[in-house]
Amino acid sequence: MGRGKPLTDFEKGQITAKNAQGLSNRQIAQDLGKSLDVVNRFVKDPSHYGTKNSPGRPSLLTIRDKRQILRKASNAVTTCTKIKSDLNLSVSNETVRRVIQKSNFIKYRKMKKAPKLTSIHRQKRLEFARKNARTDWTQIIFSDEKKFNCDGPDGYNSYWHDLRKDRLRFSRRNFKGGGCMVWAAISSDRRVKLFFCTKKMDGSEYRNVLRRGLLPFFRRNRNKNYQFMQDGAPCHRARQTMKWLEDHRIPVLTWPACSPDLNIIENVWAFMARKVYEGNKSYDNVDQLKKAIIDAWLAVDQNLLDNLYRSLDGRVYELTLKGGGHIKY
Repeated sequence: MGRGKPLTDFEKGQITAKNAQGLSNRQIAQDLGKSLDVVNRFVKDPSHYGTKNSPGRPSLLTIRDKRQILRKASNAVTTCTKIKSDLNLSVSNETVRRVIQKSNFIKYRKMKKAPKLTSIHRQKRLEFARKNARTDWTQIIFSDEKKFNCDGPDGYNSYWHDLRKDRLRFSRRNFKGGGCMVWAAISSDRRVKLFFCTKKMDGSEYRNVLRRGLLPFFRRNRNKNYQFMQDGAPCHRARQTMKWLEDHRIPVLTWPACSPDLNIIENVWAFMARKVYEGNKSYDNVDQLKKAIIDAWLAVDQNLLDNLYRSLDGRVYELTLKGGGHIKY
């Protein structure tokens, strides 16, 4: 049975007055339509009525200690043992961990990988953001390459372990079981093309991919002012490749180095990798892997592309606020 409503200030005053007149607690409860228990508790200790009892023994940490623990843990690569030692606390590591876990602002997360940005990189990224603040991103075709392995990318770092069952293990063969390299491009209204290529693609092979995958798309859409985005990989910026693009009248968007967080096709790769390796799946051979990649590519729907293109203005704005530094995407 749930607890009834607490006494109001007016009801507390009535109980105090009736108690002073000599009425019994039972009579007071009947007069006010309240339970005998609530009247007994109030009359017994009016000053502490409604306050919660302590849930346990007092904390060994002061409020100042807890603030210092959270300050040490804030965006830091450290351990509870190190925090305890640095602050000279006479408590267990678990006590320090509980303080951090109860915080609404600090959560334990896997650190995301990101390219190292020099001051030159930041400057170029900031210039890119300012130059493209009003760019119509629906006119940009994004492209990139990705390597897939038969044994998965890097395995799954965590899973829900049922203590009643054996532990799961991630098994990997030599050279990750083999794999393949994939090139793909997307536009605002469709997937442009997906091609399998060699793992060490040179300029000649890259131009062949563009000839078979990108050029037909541009020819079908001559009336649209598309620009082509590619990163600074050696085969992309080779002199013959840039001349080929110029000869075929394919304008290229100037792209800052070390900027995968701006390239929305990275999010498409992430979606496809989840599909390909769903359930910790691995593949016996490259042909099986390629089929899974094609199925994942066909599963990329227009809603995903629409959301990614809509995110570009926010990415550029955040890049400006961060002074060319890493953004959250």
